[in-house]
Amino acid sequence: MYEPPWWTRYRQLLLGSDAFAVLWAVALVPVTSARPAAWRETATAILFACLWFAALTAFGSRTPAVLGDGHEEYRRVLAASTTFWGLAAIAAYVLRDAEVRGYLLAAFPTGVAALVLSRWLWRQWLHAHRWSGRWSARVLLVGDPDRFPHLADQLDTVPCAGFRVVGTWSGEDLGSAADSARAALRSARRVRADTIAVTGEPSAGADLLRHLSWLLEGTETQLVVVPAAMAVAEPRIHARPVAGLPVLVIEPPRFTGIARFVKRVVDLVASATALVLLSPLLLAVAVAVKVDSAGPVLYRQTRSGRHGREFQVWKFRTMSPGADLVQHELAAGNEAGGPLFKMRADPRVTRLGRHLRRWSLDELPQLVNVLMGQMSLVGPRPPLPSELRRYDRDVRRRLLVKPGMTGLWQISGRSDLTWHASVELDLYYVENWSFTLDLIVLWKTARAVLSCRGAY
Repeated sequence: MYEPPWWTRYRQLLLGSDAFAVLWAVALVPVTSARPAAWRETATAILFACLWFAALTAFGSRTPAVLGDGHEEYRRVLAASTTFWGLAAIAAYVLRDAEVRGYLLAAFPTGVAALVLSRWLWRQWLHAHRWSGRWSARVLLVGDPDRFPHLADQLDTVPCAGFRVVGTWSGEDLGSAADSARAALRSARRVRADTIAVTGEPSAGADLLRHLSWLLEGTETQLVVVPAAMAVAEPRIHARPVAGLPVLVIEPPRFTGIARFVKRVVDLVASATALVLLSPLLLAVAVAVKVDSAGPVLYRQTRSGRHGREFQVWKFRTMSPGADLVQHELAAGNEAGGPLFKMRADPRVTRLGRHLRRWSLDELPQLVNVLMGQMSLVGPRPPLPSELRRYDRDVRRRLLVKPGMTGLWQISGRSDLTWHASVELDLYYVENWSFTLDLIVLWKTARAVLSCRGAY
């Protein structure tokens, strides 16, 4: 039974909510305070709503490429709204209609807020369904078979991205690009894929992309290309034509400069403010730890920070005293890969400690480490010195920035992540840091903590 791609169904939902949002915004505010004729008020509201709705369509705010993930969808909604209302305000000024200018001024913020809020609510609904495997693109991987496992693992790690691999095709035995494209399309139809992702350098080269794009004309199947630079974020990638060829220019990562200085100022102000505001909670947790079990309230552990410099990280104690001394006895129950040690049912964790870990309250004393400049609010996970000694050269790039209280690893599964997946996320953050990324991580950290997913 044919089922349309998720973006076709999702776009229909957005069409309805966008229409409601703009109609609600223009109808909420009267055209003038002098109560004009009813037909004029109604006609003005309908005209503005139609033109606003058309602007959202013209700016591509509902195209499949921007839906479901990232900030581009919101940027286009804001760009379309700002452009339309700016042009409408200019027209009202030229026509010397002060009443309509006042109307525009009142209706604009109301409508923008309604549009952004509705888009955000629909995205939360979409992400909730994607965690259960629904409303995602069914992807056929085409190209280099050596990259299939890694790419599939990355997509599975972030189900909210909306790409679910349902098949692979390499086509190594086919000679011509046209035959390869037809075979790839047959494979896509066989597994009911609505997206073909070309990864690496397929045997047929660029000709395969050309023939695939021809075959997909007039269909609802998407064609996407996954470049070799998968670990490079969008702000560092710029496409430009060179001698008639589309060339991707990748900027090198930067670890110094004014942006890093501002990051430190933000860490300093935010950690000091949080310590003051959360002092009653910190005191309550400290008392609870002391009453729950014998031992110190705080747990101090040596971690490796920027450039491998060691420092003492602070946490509320969640284990019985001397837990580190008996870890070797539990080695057989280690559920983490690489140098990490994790157990879902660690017998050393106290009764209160399980609740503190579930809500990440045990990590609040690390605000002191942020205040002292040893950590940042957002960054890679701070490793133990014993873990650091087992790092290879590539993994050591995590030490180019300060470790963080939270990071991409925190919002992408926490303790459920494999060692390899957590390293990939940390390296991605190190190479692609930005203020926008920090804000996204902090926002999603709150949701991850509230969901308690992967916390033990």
